[in-house]
Order: sequence, then C-alpha cells, then structure tokens
Amino acid sequence: MNLNQIASISSGINERRNPQGSIYYLGGSDFIAPHQLEPHLKPSIMPSSKLEKHFLNKGDVLILSKGHHGFTAHCYQASKQPAVASSIFMVLHHIKPIVLPEYIAWYINLDTTQRTLINYSRGSALPAINKKILSELAIEIPDLKTQESIVALDHFKKKESKIINQLDQLKATKLEILLKSKIQ
Repeated sequence: MNLNQIASISSGINERRNPQGSIYYLGGSDFIAPHQLEPHLKPSIMPSSKLEKHFLNKGDVLILSKGHHGFTAHCYQASKQPAVASSIFMVLHHIKPIVLPEYIAWYINLDTTQRTLINYSRGSALPAINKKILSELAIEIPDLKTQESIVALDHFKKKESKIINQLDQLKATKLEILLKSKIQ
C-alpha cells in the first residue's frame, strides 16, 4: 500500500525563532533518539492563527526530508506541546487506524526503505525527498498484532544496543584505569 493511501502528507513550516515564543518548533537536531525529543527543548516561535493548522498531534510521523544521512522518521509522542515541524520535515497526519504510527516510522527507518528513498531523492549537494516521492512509497502492512510485536521488538533491540554501548564504555574506562595503574 502506498503511503498516501494510509496518511495525509504535508510539509513542515518555515518560521522565525523567538526566545519569547510559546510554541515548540521542532528541527532535526531536536530528536536525541528515535521518537524522543531533547528534554531541555524550549518553545521558540510566537503564536499566530496560521500556525494552528500545523500543530502536531500525538502519533504524527515526522520524516527528515533533507540530508546526507538518510531520511529518518520519528513518531511524535506529544511530550512538548503545542508543537509544529520545521521545513526540514515531511509530516504524516491522520494515519488510518489499520497502521500504528510507530510501525510506519520503523518501516521508513529500515535500511532497505532508506536506500529506496535515497535512490529516489533529488539534488546532489543536499539529497531531498518531496511529497510525491513519499506518497508513492510502498509500505507492507501486516495485521495490528504483528505491527505491535515488531514495534516492541525494535524497542527492545534499541534498548539492548544502548546497554551494550554503556557496558563497552565501562569496560574501556576500567581497562584505562588498570593500564594507567601499571605505568605509575
């Protein structure tokens, strides 16, 4: 099924930041992990009536539309509200209930899907995807129970990777301390 058959697709917006702002303006670097926003993120744009139609809802999927490192997808968890996506993102809204937003993000983040998007991207200086490219992206959609299992397994795999990295850092620190004690 093509992505435009399961969600509405729109572009993020371009706004000027303002330290007195009360609306979160999400950029690519504001996500510190999949689906996780920087905890110290501050609102940075001023309210206006034209912004309301761009407010993100829990479960919207934000996809980086420009970059050399792929087109990463994040599921907005509504931890910072109200929020809008910057123009660096394409946004999937009104996702049909037959598909979990987290599943869509997982599927888009797969290496095979990323390679497909990179192959269809435009521009040599800064590869970019547009609404048409995303609209035509085919996504395999299993039943909801299978989607839930995939999302859960992916979550546990990421958690495992994080723990393994922490353990590796601790081992490196321990080895450094041990070796330094031998030369002192």
